[in-house]
Amino acid sequence: MNIKSIILVDDDESTNFINSVFIKKLDIDVDVYKALNGEEALQILEESLEDSDFFPCLLTLDINMPVMNGWAFLERYKKLTTTIKDNCVIVMTTVSEDDKDLIRATDNEDVKEFFQKPMSDEKFSALLNKYFI
Repeated sequence: MNIKSIILVDDDESTNFINSVFIKKLDIDVDVYKALNGEEALQILEESLEDSDFFPCLLTLDINMPVMNGWAFLERYKKLTTTIKDNCVIVMTTVSEDDKDLIRATDNEDVKEFFQKPMSDEKFSALLNKYFI
């Protein structure tokens, strides 16, 4: 499964920018989308459903965001079509050191990984190697 898209979901625009720089350093041919909350991320996924050049995708999901946080996103994500869910790898990211967040994320079948911020090019490379190569 070759990755075609990455969606960076974080309310901090500088975090999305830095993560896009890490991805660019990997020199891979992917489209990078940025969303400032879960609602924007859902919109990107739903609008891309018929786009054969969008899936499979990696989605990094911050927990704490305004409008729609990561947990609310996951509740809505459960209701999406299997076409989306079978072709999207979700990685939760947070600065929180609360063990409850880790437990809740690992208990969610849609969340494949859980990372403390900041991300890095090494973390992105490991994710791509594990799920897409």
